[in-house]
Amino acid sequence: MKTLFLSIFTMLTFSVFAQNQSQDINAQKIEVLLNEYLIKNNPGMAISVAKDGNVIYKKNRGYSNLEHMIPITDSTKFVVGSISKQFTAFSILLLEDEGKLSIDDNITKYLPELNRLPHNITIKHFLNHTSGFRDNTDLNSLKGRTDLDRTSQIQMVNLLLRQKGLNFIPGSRFQYCNSGYILLAEIVKRVSGITFAEFAHKRIFEPLNMKNSLFLDDPGLVVKNKALSYGKQNNKYYYIPLNRSIVGSTGLYTTINDLSLWANNFDNLIIGSKSIFKKMEAKGHLNNGEIIPYALGQELKVYKGLDVIFHGGGDAGYRSYLLRVPKHKLNIAISGNFESFNPLNISYGLLDIFLSNYIKKPIKKELPNYTNKNLKKFEGDYQVFPGLYITIVAEQDSLFFKSYGNDNKLKLPVLGENEFEFPARTHSKFKFITNGLNWHFSDFYYPAKKVTLNPPIYTDIDLKEFTGIYKNNEVETSYEFIIKDNIIIATHNFNSDVELKPIDKDSFITDLPYIGRIEFTRNSKGNIDGCKISGQNSYDVFFYKNE
Repeated sequence: MKTLFLSIFTMLTFSVFAQNQSQDINAQKIEVLLNEYLIKNNPGMAISVAKDGNVIYKKNRGYSNLEHMIPITDSTKFVVGSISKQFTAFSILLLEDEGKLSIDDNITKYLPELNRLPHNITIKHFLNHTSGFRDNTDLNSLKGRTDLDRTSQIQMVNLLLRQKGLNFIPGSRFQYCNSGYILLAEIVKRVSGITFAEFAHKRIFEPLNMKNSLFLDDPGLVVKNKALSYGKQNNKYYYIPLNRSIVGSTGLYTTINDLSLWANNFDNLIIGSKSIFKKMEAKGHLNNGEIIPYALGQELKVYKGLDVIFHGGGDAGYRSYLLRVPKHKLNIAISGNFESFNPLNISYGLLDIFLSNYIKKPIKKELPNYTNKNLKKFEGDYQVFPGLYITIVAEQDSLFFKSYGNDNKLKLPVLGENEFEFPARTHSKFKFITNGLNWHFSDFYYPAKKVTLNPPIYTDIDLKEFTGIYKNNEVETSYEFIIKDNIIIATHNFNSDVELKPIDKDSFITDLPYIGRIEFTRNSKGNIDGCKISGQNSYDVFFYKNE
């Protein structure tokens, strides 16, 4: 009997020792991972890792306020940007569960102001970013407003409800769109009879005991324990203010503890229903049947053999990431308060550590041995967004990237068949397809089509016919086009002057993302009667010429 007890004692002792040793090794690996991204006396981040509903790792590093050197703690509130969209989607599905709406409803049932749109949009189109709606950032910039200006939810909703055009037919493609989620928050307000911020507080934050969370829809409201957001230039930190109080697409102030409570609800249901979570985790699809990686407020993918669900968020200098592995009930939440912070590396680095026994090591593949001859098929000009063109050239058995019209070249390392790294930005690559490419940025990609450009020269253009004042009622603003030093310049009451560069007959491009391309239109007599301005995510906003 004594031998049996000794054996059991030895086994238990060894088990505890092995467990502690494993924890020590993990702790060392985590410190190495974090030290790669943090410098002393910097802004910082908060991390929480939970498994089976219990927090198994937590770390706060850096400062929430550099001016007063206030450290980040468990009670520090961060703006988590687009992670807010999960809460918006959940709110819509709560209302559907109660029979108060359907995600297949036309949005004009709740937003009749949009009955002038050329195509029908459903709530689901908004939820999975296939609506084709113009993005609020471009529209607000066209109007001459920036993040430094105080912009309320009501102002933004009113701007969006005046829109009459779309970027594309709803359901025909995926294009990430914040506007849709802002309008979803407005639908929650109109259906529930209370503001979206109140609805989230009553129906989500209170029952989940998220005591340190709020949607800020009042720009003047004081938020206690708020982390300030920072950027860095020339080795100096600068405060990046966030004066917008937009909710639905963003606007959630929360702590890392509260984010963990939210993530845990997906594994251990407290609010909502199984049907809601099933819908939130079902990938969307296009009209042609193509499946997209985005579901409802979440994105799904396979990472090293693991099915993961995630969403990132960025606003001003805030950066956040929420990563879930449902099969293992593991949730990772990270928030930071400096612009250059990329939480992806840390999120997946932690995943590698905590689920190391389940990670499938990627099979090392042999890279293609490209020569100039077989790289020639990739050469050419590509339009990524309206007005944003890039040039791909093949030289010395390598592929190079150039900004259109710029001779500076960037070598693109080979990643695989038809895939090349874009080293100027982390987690970015080009994947070439027939007559185009997909430009991947972190978790999203942007399709670019191959184009043939033959821009005219200024001396061949009659500049005077383009001059004049052009107005738009949807954005409620105007631009004047003038001639300065034999170049057409766009002027605005608030935005800086910008030079127009000819790209085609009656079409010009600029260096501004919200005025990427300006296409002048002509009447039946051949006289210019207006122009269509397109930005990265808002196309063909028509400005009529004021005679």
